[in-house]
Amino acid sequence: MPSIVNVLINILTSGLPCCLLALGIFLTYRILDFADLTAEGSFLIGASITAAIIYAGWNPFFATLCGCLGGAVCGFITGFLNRIWKIPKLLSGIITMTGSSSIAMLIMGAATKNSRGFASQIPLTIMQGGKQQTIYSVFWHWNVFNPIHNVIVMAVIVVAVIFALYFFFGTEYGMAIRTTGLNENMARSQGINTTFASIVGVAISNALIGLAGALYVQQAWTVSTISATGYLVIGLASILIGEAIFGRRSFKNWLISVSLGSIVYFTIVTIAVEIGLPTELKSLLYAILITIALCLPAVKRTGNIAVGKITRKGGDTNVEVK
Repeated sequence: MPSIVNVLINILTSGLPCCLLALGIFLTYRILDFADLTAEGSFLIGASITAAIIYAGWNPFFATLCGCLGGAVCGFITGFLNRIWKIPKLLSGIITMTGSSSIAMLIMGAATKNSRGFASQIPLTIMQGGKQQTIYSVFWHWNVFNPIHNVIVMAVIVVAVIFALYFFFGTEYGMAIRTTGLNENMARSQGINTTFASIVGVAISNALIGLAGALYVQQAWTVSTISATGYLVIGLASILIGEAIFGRRSFKNWLISVSLGSIVYFTIVTIAVEIGLPTELKSLLYAILITIALCLPAVKRTGNIAVGKITRKGGDTNVEVK
């Protein structure tokens, strides 16, 4: 395949699962106003559960669903600690994220039947017609790995999730969750159980992140305890870049912007790698991208003010000449 096609496939292969990651973080960060740090934990749990079930030779679609539910459980625990036990949001997320690493090692150890009961990695052997299958490999033809099929499956899942989120948050209960994040006192005065709504919102958020982990492990063919490192930053950067470039005029536009932000993020990272950026400088690139995304709104406001001043000045000059 042409080089440009390979680059495009690499971008989409990395970016599409992170669309779900960004959408999950978006729900807590923007909709619920909940500073949740559970993301890396739920991503790792979703990936490890999915890998463990696939490693045992079970149906990959069932494994993906279980990975999604594993992420939801992580979110439920975080929400429960915060809303029921009154632990601060940041600390609730940190507690869940910290504990998830050990749980993931226990899951991987049980799957690989490690003598110590723990394992730090699960390698998968994916082959058409073999015992271990992924949701991508079932669409391969003639036993040949086809990355385009992987991209198509990922894209269909991402689009389906966006539609599902748009529909759900347009329902009465979805609006109740959005109202809880917008103004909890007002939501409570309307008879909304804000405690339950907040817990459900955080669980949905982390279910999406767990699903992202499930998609990731099935295209990477392996998962380890360091697989989720840095993904919280990637999700936040995707949100900021998407909002800065594509805007947030409506809820539907907001969802699409966040998803496209992930693609833009990985486009920049992939191009940087292709032109020879050392791996050691990737973290610096991430920091620069986040800084630029944070500065873009201020730059836009400054530009709009400058254009407004020029327009008003031109109008005054025309009046004087006339």
